[in-house]
Amino acid sequence: GLITDAIKAGEILISEVLFNVKTGGADFVEVYNPTNKILDLKELTISNPAASGTTGPSKRVISATSVLIRPKTYWVLTTNPTIVQQHYDVKYPNQFVQMSSLPAFNNDQGSVVLLTTNGVLEQLNYNEKMHVKLLQDGDGVSLERISFAADANAIGNFKSAAQSVGFATPTAKNSQEFDSSIAKSKVSIANKVFSPDDDGFEDVLKIDFNFTTSGYVANVNVYTDRGVLVRKLQRNTTIASDGSFTWDGLNDNRIKGNIGIYVIKFDAFTANGKMESFKQTCVLAAKLN
Repeated sequence: GLITDAIKAGEILISEVLFNVKTGGADFVEVYNPTNKILDLKELTISNPAASGTTGPSKRVISATSVLIRPKTYWVLTTNPTIVQQHYDVKYPNQFVQMSSLPAFNNDQGSVVLLTTNGVLEQLNYNEKMHVKLLQDGDGVSLERISFAADANAIGNFKSAAQSVGFATPTAKNSQEFDSSIAKSKVSIANKVFSPDDDGFEDVLKIDFNFTTSGYVANVNVYTDRGVLVRKLQRNTTIASDGSFTWDGLNDNRIKGNIGIYVIKFDAFTANGKMESFKQTCVLAAKLN
């Protein structure tokens, strides 16, 4: 048979987790092989230390026989591949490992730990607050990893799967995953002219942002074209890798700004000191009566 190297930290990564299932659903944990090697999942165990004690030891052997996973592939560990395939669009149905049991993963919080005989490969600490706030109901929505380069527990590195893909992407690339090869951070304003007159048309300025990594903190300020600060829009706000902020045209005293040109200054920084700054201009206009 094929001889595979012992798996080292960083060679098998946690990619996606479904812990709050729809009625009749099955939990799953997806793992990813970022290396250029074929790896064997046979040596690995999975656990949720948070669940042990209530259900006995929570460590589960992933597979008693060899499961060879090719480079850059995603594999799903679950007790019920059939149910997962019924609930979601599954691209590679052969990339499942059917386990007799998974550790119990509570809906509110827990940990997913991958281990070898030599210790922990990776640990993801999840909680339900990591889901996108706008979701009415997180049931049946997985958390997907955005960046394999960033730490599993980096703020914002796991995010609700997109609705457009059916709320989970078992066996396939994550809907929220970043393609770092093409990404360049940008801040843009699609409609640069806005008129905050409550007529329901372009009443607010929308500032879109898209960053190459997650975990940024943003300060967003509005200046007149002469450099006078009129509005502190965001102060040390942790942001998702992409999204938008709005300006309603009011200054810090909640008074509508004068008609004219304004400059939006968007400064973003990470905990490790990476800094990016952007400037965009806009026009605060009024209707001609």
